Amino acid sequence: MGLSRFIRKFVGSRQTSEGPSFEVERLPELRGEPIKFGPIRVLSYRPPIFLSGIPYDEFLGMAPAFGRHYGDVEAGFIIFPTWSIETPQKAKAIRQSFLQHTKRYPRHKIRYICNTPGETRLLEKFGQPAMFLNHKFTVSERVFRPLPEASVEFDAIYNARFVAGKRHELAAEIERIAYLTYCEPEESRQQDFKRLWRETKARCPAHELLNEISNDLPVRVSHSEVNAALAWASTGLLLSEVEGASYAAVEYMLAGLSVVSTPSAGGRDAYFDPEYCIVCDATPRAVRDAVAELKSRNIPKSYIRDKTLKKLEPERQRFLALIDSLVEELGGQPQPAGVWPFGEISGVPWASFDMHLADFDQAAARRAAARAAS
Repeated sequence: MGLSRFIRKFVGSRQTSEGPSFEVERLPELRGEPIKFGPIRVLSYRPPIFLSGIPYDEFLGMAPAFGRHYGDVEAGFIIFPTWSIETPQKAKAIRQSFLQHTKRYPRHKIRYICNTPGETRLLEKFGQPAMFLNHKFTVSERVFRPLPEASVEFDAIYNARFVAGKRHELAAEIERIAYLTYCEPEESRQQDFKRLWRETKARCPAHELLNEISNDLPVRVSHSEVNAALAWASTGLLLSEVEGASYAAVEYMLAGLSVVSTPSAGGRDAYFDPEYCIVCDATPRAVRDAVAELKSRNIPKSYIRDKTLKKLEPERQRFLALIDSLVEELGGQPQPAGVWPFGEISGVPWASFDMHLADFDQAAARRAAARAAS
């Protein structure tokens, strides 16, 4: 079956009276509407296989949008949580979503990878096969790396959105600290930033925000600019109580920074090492003392990076084996094993599903034309 040339419009909401609603977890601007965006990476074009995150309560990632666009064609989806799913309600909802989708699109092959062992056990308890494979292995060591020429100016850096759950107040007792951030386009998020940055600056006048400010909002920086900023610090902070896998955790370590984290749900402690990572109490004093402790250890940045890469490598190989198994199941030919093939970009980029599908259409057409010309 050929690929559709046009993206069909979404009709209606997938919310039904069956099962719980997770609308309350969305931003106010996103409630009552279908989720039309999320993080996607193309893993294979022939057959089509995608790494797809779960945005909010769209528990099948881009698979439904792909199905509406192309129909019931052979395709694979490796789905991962972008936020903690470690509740029975979400595990049950994921299983129900999977059964409904695969009934409609039986040629879609879906695999779930989880950021914590607990998430994996919960999905399996409700009958949904899953594997523990924390997707932070997608952070690129080509992008995030130590910069030996940079001088360390800050004891710590915190790369996080200014939202209440990130608990910037826990960094209040660190004398020399810098912040990196970004702001989502929704008005509620913009108001969060303005309020919380104002409160942070009033509480700690010496703390610095490294982003430029335009129209009272932070200018988003590129991954390479994030890496350059990380080089000015010795320790990275992770202070929220609940989140997803946290790219920042591995970005810090690949850049050679030690890590101070508070206890959390969601899987950010995957790939931690007690030699250069401390999980401390969620108090300003404990965070300050943990930063000071790691500074006193004076661990070389190259050592932290190398040890982190050794932790990532076997997980990447497991991921490549998962892709190969999907390729074979979909009638394709696995590629020869080699170096990690997904390091040209870092993480899994967010965009609208329409944009992801349009990019896939264009890339698939270019590849088909190249094959025809050869």
